[in-house]
Amino acid sequence: MNAVAGRIAKNSNPASKAGTAPCSPFLVRAIRSRPHLYSAICRARLFYSRRVAGAASRTLFAQHHDLFAMNEFEARHVGSLRQHGFALAPEYFPPDSIDGIYARADVLFRSVAIDFTRAYSVQEGRRESLEGLSYADLAATEKMIALRDPLLHIPELFSVAFHESILKIAANFLGCIPQLYRVTVVRDFPSARPLHSSNFHKDNDESDSLQIFIYLVDIDDTRGPLVYVPGSNHYDARSCRPRLARDLGLDSSDGRLPDDEVERAYPRSTWAALRTVRGSIAFVHGNGIHKGPAWPQPGDPHNQPRTAIKLDLHGHKRGVVRDGKENLIWREDFEHMSALQKLFAHATLSEQPIRVSTEAS
Repeated sequence: MNAVAGRIAKNSNPASKAGTAPCSPFLVRAIRSRPHLYSAICRARLFYSRRVAGAASRTLFAQHHDLFAMNEFEARHVGSLRQHGFALAPEYFPPDSIDGIYARADVLFRSVAIDFTRAYSVQEGRRESLEGLSYADLAATEKMIALRDPLLHIPELFSVAFHESILKIAANFLGCIPQLYRVTVVRDFPSARPLHSSNFHKDNDESDSLQIFIYLVDIDDTRGPLVYVPGSNHYDARSCRPRLARDLGLDSSDGRLPDDEVERAYPRSTWAALRTVRGSIAFVHGNGIHKGPAWPQPGDPHNQPRTAIKLDLHGHKRGVVRDGKENLIWREDFEHMSALQKLFAHATLSEQPIRVSTEAS
């Protein structure tokens, strides 16, 4: 058996075995079963992350306050993030430029020019790497894949990922220059049941998490809209009431929040499904309850992959040290960045072209 076959044989379908999650430790379960106590602890941890661990980032933001002055559009979306936990800017980027980025990204995905470690199966130890797998293998067995060094291989991506309105909204919402700003292009595959982040969850309980999606495809029910529970990002007792499946000892929802648990606190009619068109921007405070892509009919043969530019921003988390070098960028591109953009670059500079074919066969 060759190395590739061995990797596939190790787990021919990692997604099919992802439903069982280890039970949480007793003390953690006990705290999370008491919404008021859990809420108070989360708020205290966030205060530490924002005001103590993140003090230098907040100072840096204050020192460059003039760079972050907002127009009406930007202020409105910051307000929506604060109140609801999400904001949607429909049709922000023109279809022609988005279609050009999508065409390049699609060729790269199908030629498997991807980050071989950025996958749930690798993070959970079910695979050592995605290296050697074909695109068909990945589509059949992975929930999500991400391009390798997209800022080098898709020139048009740069002006979208570092658009100054996006940066102003992010910084003004977080109140700091984030410790992490990672640019990725991701593709999520539909499956027979909701996997991983397609189940309700919160990204973090101890530091701010902000995810920004620029959609490269139209988002309808066949592409899996993101679903957000408005107002669940405030860490009041209500938002801490839904229980994780793994806390309840349930073998469901990949250990995350079952729909009926969320519905006990927030009626289904209040959930917001972010259906929109390509070129739209979705800003998501990951500390609220959300899931996505969420295909309403898992297993429907009409379901299709969702492809998006994804920007990950995080606050200061205990024990996590960032090297500030998440994005591999051409030196020439970096030198042309504005002062505001350079604050978010987190750049490792590259001098020599990396040749990856982006021509359709």
